[in-house]
Amino acid sequence: MELRRYGTATLMDVARLAGVSRSTAARALGKYGSVSPELQSMVSAAAEALGYRGNALARSVSSGRSHTIGVVVSDIENPHFARAVRGMTDTAKAAGFDVILANTDENVEAERAAVQVFLDKRVDGLIVASTSRSDSGHLLDVVGMGRPLVLFDRRPDNVDTDWVGTDCYTDAKTVMEYLIGKGHESIAFLSATTKTPEELEAGHPLPISTIADRVRAVRESALGAGVGYEFISGAMSPQRTQEIVAALMGRRDRPSAIIASYSRIALPAFQAIHAAGMSVPDDISLLCLDDTEWMTVSHPEVTAISNPAYEMGMKAAEVLLGRIDGSGPETRDHLLPATFIQRASVADLAGARVGHSA
Repeated sequence: MELRRYGTATLMDVARLAGVSRSTAARALGKYGSVSPELQSMVSAAAEALGYRGNALARSVSSGRSHTIGVVVSDIENPHFARAVRGMTDTAKAAGFDVILANTDENVEAERAAVQVFLDKRVDGLIVASTSRSDSGHLLDVVGMGRPLVLFDRRPDNVDTDWVGTDCYTDAKTVMEYLIGKGHESIAFLSATTKTPEELEAGHPLPISTIADRVRAVRESALGAGVGYEFISGAMSPQRTQEIVAALMGRRDRPSAIIASYSRIALPAFQAIHAAGMSVPDDISLLCLDDTEWMTVSHPEVTAISNPAYEMGMKAAEVLLGRIDGSGPETRDHLLPATFIQRASVADLAGARVGHSA
């Protein structure tokens, strides 16, 4: 009997060498159905001897499982998503699952296409950081077909499924209350959204839920305390962010503090302040709603909200794997706590006023 070797062997070759039927070999290699330990060992040894590489799609058809999950993120260069994906892949790997990753660059068409590709590849479930709150028909289709879906970080409207994230509204309110307590009466919120400041101020529907929550928190906190605030949008690249902050620093009525929506905005903002010959926090305070490593080595270190991105990724994968196995949690919302870290980038204007009046 002639058997092919080293990657060209077929499932039938493995079955013949092991002395079992093709269906038994398929169950043993696919790890489904009932196969005795002895037969399992014989088939595995035969597959190793022949260098057999099974067809993943064929196994998924036989077993109903591909042991893969699809992950769709909006910006893999964002450290927040990079850390989260590491948490997802570490958790999935430990459970015997592979991860296929797609990056959408905040483009809903790319997201829709990625979801369809993953469904065509018969992934067992999906984790999606959606780029749109309202354009979510493709996600509703996933839920409708019964494929496990976990929403990560962002929360589209009207998609009834698991969500893993943090309380962006409360975190932004914490930052605002801290600034107000330090005597700041003019605060700017800097974001990458393409919506105009006028649209943000008017409460125009925002495509991303995390930004919408932060904008609402800034507005409500400022109005409640009677302090000035403004929304500055369009910080979509380091160069554009530097241009925006340079113009801001040249204003006579510039705010006393800037809140950066995430770390990739905070760094060029920090650089632009120094390029203008000014310093943090003497000339302007700087905070970020997304902590990262450089903020602990800058001078001064930057006050920030530390989001548990890696743990969020782990949680998203754990929830998804539970749904795949039919043992998922009863709750749908999985909220992880963020941490407010006070560093040296915020001036105490209230204390300075007390000192001057004394």
